[in-house]
Amino acid sequence: MNSASRIVLVVGSGISGVASALELANAGFDVYLLEKEAVVGGHAASFPCKATDVCSKCSACVVSDKIKQAVLHPKIRLLTNSAIRKLSGEAGNFRVEITQQPRYVDEERCIACSLCTEVCPTDPKAVYPPPAEGAPFSYILDEALCLHFKGEKCDLCRENCPTKAIEFDRKPQEQELSVGAIVVATGFDVFDARGKGSLGYGRYPDVITGLDLERILNREGCLRLPSNGKEPRNIAFIQCIGSRDEGHGYCSHVCCKYAMKLAGLIKYQVPDTRITIFYIDLQTAGKGFAQFYEEYKAKIRFIRGVPVEILRSEFGELDVRFEDISQGIVCRDTFDLVVLSVGISPGKNSWDLARILGINMSNDGFFDVADPLSTNETNVDGILLAGACQGPKDIPDSVAHGIAAASKAMEILSESVGRRVTG
Repeated sequence: MNSASRIVLVVGSGISGVASALELANAGFDVYLLEKEAVVGGHAASFPCKATDVCSKCSACVVSDKIKQAVLHPKIRLLTNSAIRKLSGEAGNFRVEITQQPRYVDEERCIACSLCTEVCPTDPKAVYPPPAEGAPFSYILDEALCLHFKGEKCDLCRENCPTKAIEFDRKPQEQELSVGAIVVATGFDVFDARGKGSLGYGRYPDVITGLDLERILNREGCLRLPSNGKEPRNIAFIQCIGSRDEGHGYCSHVCCKYAMKLAGLIKYQVPDTRITIFYIDLQTAGKGFAQFYEEYKAKIRFIRGVPVEILRSEFGELDVRFEDISQGIVCRDTFDLVVLSVGISPGKNSWDLARILGINMSNDGFFDVADPLSTNETNVDGILLAGACQGPKDIPDSVAHGIAAASKAMEILSESVGRRVTG
């Protein structure tokens, strides 16, 4: 292993972290890619391609390609199920203590046969496959759901595993890393739509979030109602759920784009589907998006006004009450499926990580930059930000931000080496 001045720790393996790690590795630096979950890829690994007869420029295809490159790159070492416990040192010579939780499923022996999931008695299943684009592609055992770890005598998954890949007796491991710079790319959390109780998320199965819809389309390739498996013919998208309100005053930037592109994909698959998008203001910034909106505004009904209540009728339909701002009246309409475009929220563990690393947070809960002219540098020399942990970003912006953080890390490490040589 090279000296610490040639090693970078990237914290978070979403698309910005992966992009940053690849930029560094391709430049000859050794990279630790640390991820708190069991697989790399982050939220974007759940996003489907939204192409119709033409590319919608959603960049979902970029995600899977970059994940594969990172997993196979000889200069990138993956550390999944891992978290930072302590940091000391300075730029060019950081010492990072991490704890790696056990996977319980040996990724080399797992052949993804699904027998463990089939025999698991819990609901939801305690052992399940990773996201389609996630890596490594070995099954995941959730300790919080597993009956064995709750003290019950259950080892059905282990008994039925043909390759003996499940090992309940694995323990956490601790190690210390010596690195020259740290790129924080911990991404975001999705706003919990249960916080908008009047909209019925968690009560009505056919009220789902945009991320739920992304996962369904990625997994199934088409859309069916969660309640009965039928094809929805009348769908509503509701924008700004958890954005631009009292608790989250900022715009999440990406919701309008993704809602329209998902709506376009659904219309392409089933042209006679009726789709309505409720909005406050449409954010159509970005290359080609205004043109995309012009193309779809004749196919999709747009209503300016955010619904305040959703009730389920005796016939199973979703009754939506909303104010039509353009007409100045309160209206009702019924839908088969309602999709809540939930906003981007700061990561729930951001404050703990900020305390360990000594970096500042902004008032809205995202990590803060030290200088308004810089989008990557924190108040701690050698620690940089990448992607949506610094504020809402879509996939292309997250990739660009990750590459910029990698470039800055290389610059800092070159200066660190230069100081030691001249000193």
